Amino acid sequence: MKNKYPVHEDYSKLQIGFPMKAPLLPFFQRLTRLLYDREAVPSSISQQKFTIPSYEGYALPLELFSPQNHVQNSPCILFLHGGAFALPANDFHKRLIALYALGCSAKVVLVDYRLVPQYRFPYGLEDCYAAYAWMVAHASELGIDASKLAMCGDSAGGALAASLTHLIRDRKLANPLFQMLIYPVLDAQQNSDSMKRFIDTPIWNAKQNKKMWNLYCKETDNSAYCSPSQALSFEGLPKAYIEANEFDCLRDEALAYAKKLQDVGIEVILNQTQGTVHGFELNWKSEYTQAIIRQRIEYMQKQFSD
Repeated sequence: MKNKYPVHEDYSKLQIGFPMKAPLLPFFQRLTRLLYDREAVPSSISQQKFTIPSYEGYALPLELFSPQNHVQNSPCILFLHGGAFALPANDFHKRLIALYALGCSAKVVLVDYRLVPQYRFPYGLEDCYAAYAWMVAHASELGIDASKLAMCGDSAGGALAASLTHLIRDRKLANPLFQMLIYPVLDAQQNSDSMKRFIDTPIWNAKQNKKMWNLYCKETDNSAYCSPSQALSFEGLPKAYIEANEFDCLRDEALAYAKKLQDVGIEVILNQTQGTVHGFELNWKSEYTQAIIRQRIEYMQKQFSD
């Protein structure tokens, strides 16, 4: 079926969608974990698994990816995967982690945070906070430079990353060096022009987005920790790299969030990718995909080297 939107030719055949139906989610969670486990990382990256205490006594799984030639005093990226708050990290997330680790000479911590429908807000966010606090507390023994911590999240992971910056500020933990928000979920109100327009875009659309929010939080959960765009203050947050896709229902809320940060003097690099759809990395072999990923890496390299 031909895509009705004038997307880049590399994404014109991306037609899959994700059914946001609670009874189906356990099956898709198992399938996604299988795809993740099958994906190998380069031999130049070592992997370590940890379990740390989290919210309400939960044993939270983490995975640390380390370039083997950078053992001590490395930058570290907290990686918060997307998946509509419902799916674990998938195979292309693992590929991204490997590229970020090698491209930035940085360690990467992947958080296997709790998922809907079993765990609604604030469980996933509190898991991410526990992981960040653990990184800060154990930086020396992990070989991490505590002055070069960052966080990166795509889609729902972008929501968690943005929310986490508010939580870190308010709980007075050391700020990360920067936040990288990749086509992030940011606004539970869902009233933007792109949300009204893109009701049938491939991969993700406004109809799915509404179902996601209904699963993630209650209507009364409208704090910045749930819906970052509703924050009362954006002061004191870290600088940001924000990526917005042209044919994505989430596009305009990313643009609006960037402006909220800029309005209080926070440095923002806004990358509005053209011809792209949500989750375009599914066409991993596309030269255009890889060029956009390189832009992210170049930004992180610069921040870590300054």
